[in-house]
Amino acid sequence: RVLFVLGGPGAGKGTQCEKIVEEFDFEHLSAGELLRAERRNPDSVNGQLIERYIKEGLIVPVDITVQLLLSAMQKSKQRNFLIDGFPRNEDNLMGWQRVVGGQADVLGCLFFDCSESVMEKRLLARGK
Repeated sequence: RVLFVLGGPGAGKGTQCEKIVEEFDFEHLSAGELLRAERRNPDSVNGQLIERYIKEGLIVPVDITVQLLLSAMQKSKQRNFLIDGFPRNEDNLMGWQRVVGGQADVLGCLFFDCSESVMEKRLLARGK
């Protein structure tokens, strides 16, 4: 069972995911964290490709991201997942449906709407 969690940087996705994990039976998976970990893995087949896409500010190919998410889900003892930062566009959603299909029940999407000024303040506070 999957809930996608979306919102801008600093909108509170991570904070709210932590609270949901504490209160309910979910595991928090961050697409960005999984991609960064894969990028740092010296044995990764896709590490350099991920590095290039991230440096250029591009969205990593959907098949790579979906495989990382699916692998993390399969390795987990948990069966309920909050997937933070994915899907980022319609191509991501179509890739999820193509690769994952019926292997996971998507319950919906939590979208955290937050003004740019508030997100900016939160991001600047993180850097202190």
